[in-house]
Amino acid sequence: MRYPFKLSVILPCYNVEKYLDLSLRCLENQWDDDSLEIVFVNDCSTDGTLNRLRAFCDDHPHNTRLVNKTHNEGVSKARNDGLSVARGQWITFLDPDDALVDNAYKDLYEHYVSEDIQVLSFETNIHSEKEEITRIISSASTLPYSRERVKWVGTGKEFFKRYLTNVCWIFFYSHQLIDRLHVKFRDLTYLEDALFNMDIILNDGITVKRVDCKYHYWIHRANSLSNIQSPERNVELIDNIMTALGYMQEMKNGINDAQVIERISWKQQDSSRGIVPILLRCNIHCNQIRSIRQQLKSWNAYPYHRSRGRSDVLFDFLFRFPHILSTMRLFIR
Repeated sequence: MRYPFKLSVILPCYNVEKYLDLSLRCLENQWDDDSLEIVFVNDCSTDGTLNRLRAFCDDHPHNTRLVNKTHNEGVSKARNDGLSVARGQWITFLDPDDALVDNAYKDLYEHYVSEDIQVLSFETNIHSEKEEITRIISSASTLPYSRERVKWVGTGKEFFKRYLTNVCWIFFYSHQLIDRLHVKFRDLTYLEDALFNMDIILNDGITVKRVDCKYHYWIHRANSLSNIQSPERNVELIDNIMTALGYMQEMKNGINDAQVIERISWKQQDSSRGIVPILLRCNIHCNQIRSIRQQLKSWNAYPYHRSRGRSDVLFDFLFRFPHILSTMRLFIR
């Protein structure tokens, strides 16, 4: 396949009109139109998102693509739709409510992408939506190239043992690699990024480079998908978590490296900790809770290693005595 752009950035968009001004400004200040392709996927938004995206694409016809979906299918399918039309040698992702330092993509590509790697990893800054992020971004800048900023280079499996891989927007991926492995985001609303990364970097023959460049700004928003606590979504969210942990278990079955298997088990444990607070907010019978506990135990995702102190002790207690957990729900609602 011919790749006319050096990098494609894919943005899944659903009802993000009020956040687009900042992200679109950041994208305009990344690179020239011949190098960077911007792929928007409108996931059937009901606000003014589509009009804002159309206006931006009209202003940048050479290097933008707009996929306008007629049915809302979630972030995973939206990203997959973006991947299917992207034309960059390298692929990255950006959430439309996050931000970037000016020229971040240009700097990362020109200074740190090389023919001997298939994945480039960089770093993020975490900020609250209450902070003056526009002012923070305007005062930030890329850094002069330095070999010392290359913190690590090695195989994908060794990278997995050392670094977190829970998000997709701090990575550049070789487009050829994605096509060769036929990797797609799994149809989940939780841990979909982590599984996408594992599907890539746990393959043999993958070389990853990690650089110390905090050019991405993740804006922690109280109403984001990961923070929504509506009762009607909690049962679905638990099902998503369990499905994702089951996929991780399948990965362990095909790996011979004991340290990688241990790391996957750690990731399963870390992810399963989120189940107990959700159980406090939904109507699941005690027998179902016991079934969840037994399944986690069979995956070595439970009992917890108590790495988080008192919280793990509490979660363990509630899992062991689900009837107490059911009683606690009456006081939480």
